[in-house]
Amino acid sequence: MQAKKQKRPSERFKRKVLARWRWLAARGMDLEQAASEIGVAVADLSAWSRGQEVEAPLLVPVQVEVESTTPREIVVVLAGGVRIEGLSVAEVVELVRRLP
Repeated sequence: MQAKKQKRPSERFKRKVLARWRWLAARGMDLEQAASEIGVAVADLSAWSRGQEVEAPLLVPVQVEVESTTPREIVVVLAGGVRIEGLSVAEVVELVRRLP
């Protein structure tokens, strides 16, 4: 029987995990609880959080060159993983206003 080779997590995945860990830590959650909630091993989260800063940020500034005049639909993904699709810009603004 051949041992299954473990796939290494991507840098993007690590950045997302670390961003979530920072968010949870700011709200008082300890490393073990956060690792369990995120779904990664405590040892991995600990090692990644001690590692060098990830070079590429999750969010980068963009510049819109040309605005379309057709109505657009936006997808919103909330911190808990809830995904909301089909919103207009005005509806996203209203959603953000109503969030606690």
